[in-house]
Amino acid sequence: MNANKNEVRLHIQSLSKCYGTKYALNNVSLRANAGEVIAVLGKNGAGKTSLINSILGMHNYQAESVEILGTTFHDRHRPTSIRQRIGVMMQLGTLNANLTVAEQLDLFCSYYQNGATAAELINEFELSPIANQRFGKLSGGQRQQVLFAISVAGNPSLLFLDEPTVGMDVEARHILWQQIQQRRAQGCAILLTTHYIEEAQRLADRVAILRAGQIIAEGTVSEIIADHESLEAAYLHLIQEPAHV
Repeated sequence: MNANKNEVRLHIQSLSKCYGTKYALNNVSLRANAGEVIAVLGKNGAGKTSLINSILGMHNYQAESVEILGTTFHDRHRPTSIRQRIGVMMQLGTLNANLTVAEQLDLFCSYYQNGATAAELINEFELSPIANQRFGKLSGGQRQQVLFAISVAGNPSLLFLDEPTVGMDVEARHILWQQIQQRRAQGCAILLTTHYIEEAQRLADRVAILRAGQIIAEGTVSEIIADHESLEAAYLHLIQEPAHV
């Protein structure tokens, strides 16, 4: 996948999402270019998953502008032509427990006109040892690996990863990091939510910190760290400050 690094793949401006009278997101603006990883950090309930769901059009929202892969949207509708170019791995993702890994991959690959084949994904992600195992019998880390493989089945231009390494041991986490970096090198724009500060520091070109539905800091890792000893120290300091309205 060849891409111009200045090509904007995602640009949202002043996006808000309310549940009743409570703001899950409040005037959030964010941009991701081709070949760029944006890490979104925040406590549980800060709005990370709501942000991804809003961008994907999975629920109603209000926004000044939502541009995805060159198309501006004024409602939650996302046409097939756009969905074919997006990959998603959600935090609570699950699959039919009775299908084998190979069957799951074959099913999801069939959804894409120009996607990978199940055999290609099994080879790329070294899933041969578990290819004939039922999804319900896999460990948590193995499930995450399969879910990541499915998220890139369509060779996406824009990829959403919501807590992708939850349940993985250290070795599996590092393997997945390498795979994410490979996708970035191929020009994919990636929006990553994570609780692992090391993961953000290792992978992200830019970091956005969410607090109570608002982005309170955004920039490169070095810009976020600024006067702090580490990204973790900066994060812990920032999330305790009052959000600026």
